[in-house]
Amino acid sequence: MKLGKVLLPLFAFAVGISIMLNRPVHLPTVFASYLSLATLAGMDSVFGGIRAGLDGKFKNDIFLSGFIVNMVLAVALAFMGDQIGVSDLYLAAVVTLGGRIFLNLSVIRRQLLERRLVRDQK
Repeated sequence: MKLGKVLLPLFAFAVGISIMLNRPVHLPTVFASYLSLATLAGMDSVFGGIRAGLDGKFKNDIFLSGFIVNMVLAVALAFMGDQIGVSDLYLAAVVTLGGRIFLNLSVIRRQLLERRLVRDQK
């Protein structure tokens, strides 16, 4: 496992959190659902990148393009749902992204525990 392949998504996540905590942004409440969905999509990409790094399949260009495209697509889906009067599209995106995040976290946890077990047995 190359540590650098796991560190880029973790670094991106840490930078985002530190910026958010140190420089709070005040947006109109109209944008709250879009921002929360973009954040969820970004987190999905970060945890997917960590998982890919642990699998040895991480690629910077795929991570960065997926990060941006996932966020834009999630917000566009919510906006389109608002425009046509189907606000459930937002909920569908939240459920899907939330499920993917939990799946990636469970795989990451399992891989780290298995590696620790193998390391402890040596």
